[in-house]
Amino acid sequence: MVKPFYKAISITGLFLFFTASTFAQGNDTTDTDDVNPADTVNLKGFHLGLQAGVIFANKYNTSLYNGYGLDVNGNQNTFLNSFLYQQIVNNYGGGNGRTDQIAMALKVNPGQWSFDQTCMPVNLKYNINLLVGLNTRYCFDNKNAIILNVNGTKLSVNGNFTIYTSATNSSGYQGATTVQTFTITGGEERLMTQLGFQRVLGDNDKLNFLVEGGVDLTLTKFMKNQAIINNLTIDLTSPYSLTGYGGVRQHNLIGVGLGAFAGLGINLSINSKYTIQLIYNPSYDRINIGAAPKYTLQHSAGLRAYYNF
Repeated sequence: MVKPFYKAISITGLFLFFTASTFAQGNDTTDTDDVNPADTVNLKGFHLGLQAGVIFANKYNTSLYNGYGLDVNGNQNTFLNSFLYQQIVNNYGGGNGRTDQIAMALKVNPGQWSFDQTCMPVNLKYNINLLVGLNTRYCFDNKNAIILNVNGTKLSVNGNFTIYTSATNSSGYQGATTVQTFTITGGEERLMTQLGFQRVLGDNDKLNFLVEGGVDLTLTKFMKNQAIINNLTIDLTSPYSLTGYGGVRQHNLIGVGLGAFAGLGINLSINSKYTIQLIYNPSYDRINIGAAPKYTLQHSAGLRAYYNF
């Protein structure tokens, strides 16, 4: 999937380049004597800006929030040792002589509900979340710049799990089994630092296409994981606070990954001081948390506003 994507990006970039060049040549018919030097935009110098946009995270890393949790070695638990099973069946479900809070939340009697491996969460995905950041660049001229961006986001995860329930009628016979669906949620924070090169295509003084690319570092931190059964919220992170999980907290719940980013967008130079960019950024990142982190494709899009010092 990755190679075809970058092939498409390359073809699109070439298309934009030739389109912008043709547009500029087609408009280069004005007598230079009629150009007012005072109207020429000069972007050389240091630019400081802000970005606001959205991020579309790859769902691969949602496996950290699937209710299984990690063991003390950083590997995914088995079903019987999973955090969701332990919390629902043993801790909240009346195990070891405790009150059956699950039955109370489901509004059934103890013994009228069950939870097995087929009930484990499915359809986990990251929501579309807000991305904000501080963006800087140094322009060598009106076309070429070195960029350094620091963008942050708080990601939320949602999925579904089920519990089987059955009711007993007045004659003592157990009725049909009902499948009830509930929500499991997660949350994490990401801080993305990008260093790269930006090129404005075309010779229009105001509106042009742009391309960019470079390397990035993504700092990711696991924040929360909860199961919600009607009005009962169950914390699935408590095992990570145990002494034996020190290594997991250090290596599997927070991490930094090196990746690469690209960008396509539109550059609007309002004047020599202010520039606005509409940008789409795909990135190929290692989100370094969980049991088996790997490189995956992320997407973001946003609006930047620069001030030229």
